[in-house]
Amino acid sequence: METDGVLSIRNVSKRFGGTQALDDVSFDVQKGEIHALLGENGAGKSTLIKIISGVVQKDRGSVFLDGRELKVRNAQQSRELGINVVYQELSLIPDLSVAENIFASSVNMNSMKFMRIGNLGSDVMSIVEMLDIDLRTPVRNLGIGAQQMVEIAGAISRKCRILILDEPTASLTNEEVKILYRIIRMLKDQGVIIIFISHKLSEVFDIADRATVMKDGRYVATDRVGNLDENSLIKLMTGRDLHDMYPPKGDSPGAFALEVGDYSGSGFRSVNFSLREGEILGMAGLTGAGRTEFCTTLFGVQPSTGGSLRLFGKDFAPRDVLAAMRAGIGYLPEDRKQTGVFMQMDIKENTVAATIDGIARHGILSAAKINECAREMIGKLSAKTGLLRDRILSLSGGNQQKIVLGRWLLANPRILIVDEPTRGIDVGAKFEIYQILRNLARSGMAIILISSELPEIIGMSDRILTFYKGKVSMEIDCHDPFLEEKIGCGIMGSSFRKSGEAEA
Repeated sequence: METDGVLSIRNVSKRFGGTQALDDVSFDVQKGEIHALLGENGAGKSTLIKIISGVVQKDRGSVFLDGRELKVRNAQQSRELGINVVYQELSLIPDLSVAENIFASSVNMNSMKFMRIGNLGSDVMSIVEMLDIDLRTPVRNLGIGAQQMVEIAGAISRKCRILILDEPTASLTNEEVKILYRIIRMLKDQGVIIIFISHKLSEVFDIADRATVMKDGRYVATDRVGNLDENSLIKLMTGRDLHDMYPPKGDSPGAFALEVGDYSGSGFRSVNFSLREGEILGMAGLTGAGRTEFCTTLFGVQPSTGGSLRLFGKDFAPRDVLAAMRAGIGYLPEDRKQTGVFMQMDIKENTVAATIDGIARHGILSAAKINECAREMIGKLSAKTGLLRDRILSLSGGNQQKIVLGRWLLANPRILIVDEPTRGIDVGAKFEIYQILRNLARSGMAIILISSELPEIIGMSDRILTFYKGKVSMEIDCHDPFLEEKIGCGIMGSSFRKSGEAEA
């Protein structure tokens, strides 16, 4: 077999205490290939990439590059061999400039003063030009998407032979994703081995050549992406068919929970709709279309500029977040890491953060009561956690999201806004979140679901509003036979016409 430029994993196993993280895993990745590595949380993906990059040592098995066994003892040695990993948690130095961060990726910090921008290399400069950023800009002044690209530029500056990207698009806009794809394809053309880890299956079909699926620490299958579809991937990862992902929809919504009349604010205007108890109302639209801006205004984050709200039959004008919460509104934010979890706090503190006033007695917090509330909610949501005092960052993305969701359920809201509720979590955790949301709707809770994933919007919503340039462009019943086509028209601001129908 041709071994030049091939990364081969052979019979790799790893155990942590009583957990078998990897069990006899074997597969190959070719030179100049974009290879998707897929699986639920706990499948073994993270352990495997840490073994390849020298962060973790395997118990048995071998890893070969160019037919020679890699004996990598630490991350520094792996970088010297051209193996680079870009994790979700970036390692940039905020107070240094873009250029200094890229230099810091590949040289001794003491020699950075001798580095010149001209020494960055054509590949790195190509990335900087795509981003249209000044190399002298402090990294802290960049958006998260641009920071991600700077991290990748730093990896490329190290004469990259293998690039491993762990959920690289989790915080990127659509335009930034397009730039990332251009960078990845540029590296592919240069023969770089690229391992692409993502929970977004649509990205696998957009960018990958082949895909490997892992489950419970074991290798399941490898195939060309052209031979696969979303249903086959989900079945390989979870054992479920795609049509089993979404629970049955509600068919008997209750009384009006929210009535919105010509409501306007920063980023949206003249929004009109109603929401009933027991209903999941989907909101679809492109980035910046006004969905999130509307919902954060409803939640009291910023003031409205006009229009009216009626909440359970009474006029309502949220003065601030506390007023919205007291009125019975909860909000699961779009960016879990930035505005969802409290990174420095433990699991129990994150769980009860929205209900401290209710737990306190005469201004005094009871540790026993906090533990009781947290334990009860974690049990209800089947969240997989360690000790309640463990940091929230010790949990997978899906279990972090369950904790944030549990925080709001402890507050007992009557209307729950969930903004991108399954972003960055695996398909198994998505299935569990969907079941939780539908059960809440069946109990009478009114839910507003914002999602950029079309299958999720269609699979979970009872009705759908499309937003375009800050306005509701279309309201669609989810039993509509032209549902998908109408959503596409609505988010682009165009009128729907049946195939063959003449334009008016």
